[in-house]
Amino acid sequence: MISHDVLKRTPVRLAAAFASLFALTVVALVGVLYITLVSELDNSIRQHVEEITDTLTAIDRQQGFKDLTAVVAEEADSVRDFDSIFLLRADDGSFQAGNVGNVALFEGWGELDRAWLPMVASKGNPDDRFFAKWTRVSKGHLLVGGSDREIREVRRILLHGLGWGLLTTMLLAIGSAVYLARRAQQKIAVFATTLSKVSKGQISERVPVTESHDDLDHVATQINATLAHLQKLIENVNQASSDIAHDLKKPIGRLRRRLELALRSEDTKAFRSQVEESLGELDSIVETFEALLRITQLEAGARRSRFGPIDLGNVLADVADIYEPVVEEAGGRLGNHVGLEQNCTVTGDRELLTQLFVNLIENAVRHSPPGTQIDVSMKQQDDKLIAVVADDGLGIPADERENVFRRLYRLERERSTSGSGLGLSLVAAIAELHGAAVTLNDNHPGLRVEVSFPRS
Repeated sequence: MISHDVLKRTPVRLAAAFASLFALTVVALVGVLYITLVSELDNSIRQHVEEITDTLTAIDRQQGFKDLTAVVAEEADSVRDFDSIFLLRADDGSFQAGNVGNVALFEGWGELDRAWLPMVASKGNPDDRFFAKWTRVSKGHLLVGGSDREIREVRRILLHGLGWGLLTTMLLAIGSAVYLARRAQQKIAVFATTLSKVSKGQISERVPVTESHDDLDHVATQINATLAHLQKLIENVNQASSDIAHDLKKPIGRLRRRLELALRSEDTKAFRSQVEESLGELDSIVETFEALLRITQLEAGARRSRFGPIDLGNVLADVADIYEPVVEEAGGRLGNHVGLEQNCTVTGDRELLTQLFVNLIENAVRHSPPGTQIDVSMKQQDDKLIAVVADDGLGIPADERENVFRRLYRLERERSTSGSGLGLSLVAAIAELHGAAVTLNDNHPGLRVEVSFPRS
């Protein structure tokens, strides 16, 4: 007994559909073959009757009714052929020659059963039918007919072949379908096992991909990519929680001390000063949380609906023009080397891309000494567009370049400077949303940031 749960499985249903399709295909092919052969044989029998009739009527025209009677009698008495019938009648209805009798005249083609024809009923197969036709001759009427024995033989052979062919095809189809279904079920079971482990917290589990590269392997690759992204998001959340607990502990502690001092202060001016500093500290904390929230939203794929064709060179050049006086005011220099004549179209969000370049330039200004030269440029490499922000400042040690993309992470030497440690984290989140890659390299001296975008 097949359980209802087994019948619900997709591979089993696919196997059943596969076998049914094979069976229907065989039946359809045999049916078409049968109809074609029967039609050809039917036409062949009728054509043979027509040829015999033409030969006999020619004898009647050329040699006369008497000779026709002799030929018909000779053909009727022949024991060589039980598949033909002949009957020659005179105008008065009297029997002249033939191997059948008592057949009434009819127009066109008729079908006569052998069992109804006493003179030939015992000859051949009693199930035979004759395709017969009456023809007018000089002194009477001539009936000639041919048996459908060949048609019935073809039917018997085809039905016999259909039975064995259908049985063989069904066995092969069921065997192939079961094999394919088992393979599919095994892969689906692997999917289910992997996802079950992930649901229980084993987020590093992945679906194995075989070398067949079939559609299930394609699905496995997509699942693995989704799990990898999910793992990254979870790790980012865990890291952010840890960083928030570590990095915001100090500003919240400072805020509490300032408020305690304000409560104990009897001087109105000092009280106001402490409150203003506390508000500034609160603004900084709120800004940090807003930046964290924005990064989380970007990593979740938010704002992709606002994507459209963007001239990346134009965005970078505009940011450079706006920030040139800001950099000069901070004691540095900003060089704009973006060639606007080249085609730099990408698909993205202009506001986010502007934020990305602003963060890179602000990061270079904030963490470089006065007199630092900052250069922005754009280059093309194969099917990619690479935006470059380079400076000749202090740079970032090679062993710290991966860490600086972590949320709230700051180099030890930068602990005393302003900032939340989220600038490069936001850059990385915006780049990933646009399918771009961010790399940090040594500028000899300084830092060279390259953001590689795929072309539209």
